[in-house]
Amino acid sequence: MSDLEIDEKIKVWAFFDDGIFPIAMNWRRRYIKFEKLLLKTSKRIGNVKFTSLICAAADSTFELEMNNENNLWTLKKVMNND
Repeated sequence: MSDLEIDEKIKVWAFFDDGIFPIAMNWRRRYIKFEKLLLKTSKRIGNVKFTSLICAAADSTFELEMNNENNLWTLKKVMNND
């Protein structure tokens, strides 16, 4: 499997303690537990801040995006761990 552009709304479990630390997500009826946060970046589009997070799981890496205004999450990309 190569990298897949997804852009789907998802549910994410995360800790917000001196930053954002995603724990797991529910995507297409699958519970995916994250092992590590690899990268965190942010950007602004108009007045809205978006936080992008690259999270590693057992067999794939996921790019998540959180809208800091409404706290909604989007799965942007799935990357193979080959």
